[in-house]
Amino acid sequence: MEYFTYTNAILNRVKAKYALTSEYQLAKKLSISCGSLCSMRKGKRMLDWSTAFLCADLLEESDQNVVLGLLIDKSKKPRIINALRESWPETKD
Repeated sequence: MEYFTYTNAILNRVKAKYALTSEYQLAKKLSISCGSLCSMRKGKRMLDWSTAFLCADLLEESDQNVVLGLLIDKSKKPRIINALRESWPETKD
């Protein structure tokens, strides 16, 4: 089962932008194993920073957005998550 996380969102965007039709193609594009990708999709493993920045480059996304999104995924403390969300321009009212 795929969980909604920033990790999955950015992986889905790369897959869509490059019209990749399988998880195998996505893993190959990102130079990671299919097993690692599957673990990320299930929330058992987080996207590592080097792969995250590769995704940012492929999507022409700002490094700041990627860092904030992944910190929210990686943090388990509600106070940290709330502080990060408040600093993310796209989530402000």
